[in-house]
Amino acid sequence: MKIPGIVYDALSGKGVNGSIYGEFPVPPVSRIEIRPNLIYRLCAEKRVIHLGCTDHLPLIDQRIAAGNYIHRQLSYVASECIGVDINAEAVAHVHKRGIGNVVVGDITKPGIKEIESGRWDWIVIPDVIEHIPNPAAFLQAMDAVYGKYISRILITVPNAYGNYLGGMTQFAKEVINYDHCFWFTPYTICKVVHAAGLEIDELFMCSYENPSDAIRAKEQSLKEYPLLMNTVALTAHSRGAEHGTS
Repeated sequence: MKIPGIVYDALSGKGVNGSIYGEFPVPPVSRIEIRPNLIYRLCAEKRVIHLGCTDHLPLIDQRIAAGNYIHRQLSYVASECIGVDINAEAVAHVHKRGIGNVVVGDITKPGIKEIESGRWDWIVIPDVIEHIPNPAAFLQAMDAVYGKYISRILITVPNAYGNYLGGMTQFAKEVINYDHCFWFTPYTICKVVHAAGLEIDELFMCSYENPSDAIRAKEQSLKEYPLLMNTVALTAHSRGAEHGTS
């Protein structure tokens, strides 16, 4: 979905009719988009940087064995793909598993020669931003250093309104990845991206992985109320920069 003008007004601090509150309409959808499928669809036959590509070290072998290791799958569909991760131990482990298109690097600092070697269609940042204490500053620094090499940005984050949260709160406890700093909503991830100086193109509500039986049982409700899906994805680009429409 495109971001409504009234939301852009709120992102810019204009408010809505003098109120500090606003509404972010999320219309019904005809089908449930799966997060990996969205990534592969947008990046097919494109030159792609995959940021935070290694995943959590304890999960790498499990996901490779299951055939759902995103970096490997993304490398199959992209015309060219380079993974960048700050975790040197995880990168070394991935190399041992035969996945060589991964480098250690800090995307907020210059010197990643694999990126600087040419122009890239996408940088994909899947479920990374929620791990970063100051995500707007992070995105701003990334764009300042590498924005001239990258046409578009794809970000995915966990959705605070996701349907599974009801099951957590009813037991009076929070179940969360211990490394997460945030739960995002459609508006708050847009606010962070806007504050970083990026222009938002589209927003998508997704299912994190292939739907479980529980999600399938709620398929019609999720189509009618996609705000309850567990993942938010958006595409963006540097303000004033040329970008594609893929």
